Amino acid sequence: MRAKRVDSNLTDIVTAARKVGLRVFVRNDSLGDVDVQCGLLHEVWEVKAKNGRLTKLQQQFRFEGWQIRLVRTVEDVVKARREMAWFAETLLRTKKPAC
Repeated sequence: MRAKRVDSNLTDIVTAARKVGLRVFVRNDSLGDVDVQCGLLHEVWEVKAKNGRLTKLQQQFRFEGWQIRLVRTVEDVVKARREMAWFAETLLRTKKPAC
């Protein structure tokens, strides 16, 4: 079995995510590169270089409703954190279950 290739920007993305208060767990498997938590929310992030694309398996999981976020830059991290925080706050205000 071959090891999954690691994109050169993975360390920068993980560092940036932790700096903005996200919990990050590096997984680096066929589903994604990292698990990210913002409060009770969880996402799988796939870190790609500028022209990288999701694998067919990742595309299939997305089609089936999994949240697999494609992250390329530190700006993507900041945007993702803002979106996750907004969604978490919305869930708390409406008191609706997450699933």
